[in-house]
Amino acid sequence: LSETVSESTRRWSAVPVLAAVVSAGTALTLCNPANSVDIVGTAEFASIDQVSMAFVGATPNWAPLSERTALLRRGADRLQSRLPEFVGLMMREAGKTAANGIAEVREAIDFLRYYTDQAGLLPARSRPLGTIVCISPWNFPLAIFTGQIAAALAAGNAVLAKPAEETPLTAAAMVGLLHDVGVP
Repeated sequence: LSETVSESTRRWSAVPVLAAVVSAGTALTLCNPANSVDIVGTAEFASIDQVSMAFVGATPNWAPLSERTALLRRGADRLQSRLPEFVGLMMREAGKTAANGIAEVREAIDFLRYYTDQAGLLPARSRPLGTIVCISPWNFPLAIFTGQIAAALAAGNAVLAKPAEETPLTAAAMVGLLHDVGVP
């Protein structure tokens, strides 16, 4: 818990993650819902043009199944190692209790592993559907967000993720984690 508390003072930021470089938009300040003087971070939301560019740049069937599953397992392991950081962020951004935050990180880890295992059961003739849009709610900013994108990525789809406007920082941190382990 002490790691979670120390991580909770960090300032976070979220910007659209796109295939092409675009000009920066206006960043909005996000405050802790339980303490409005606690600035959690800033977020920039994608414009319609940026979303259109992301669709064009999306690449379904981005890696062979064995590589996709290895990357998603690595993501699960990395998320486990960063549990205190994500709990601290969700406590501040979404108003989660420490216990709820821990449970949510564990659920996100389980989703990554579950959909990795399920992808291994797909028939050899299976092909990705294409580009999948995942829209997640504010009340489970990590677990549902991660579960949706893990299922789509494990099956080889490209993903455009739209987190809740109230909790984009948690989603951005998760996207950053997946990029760090090699997911494009």
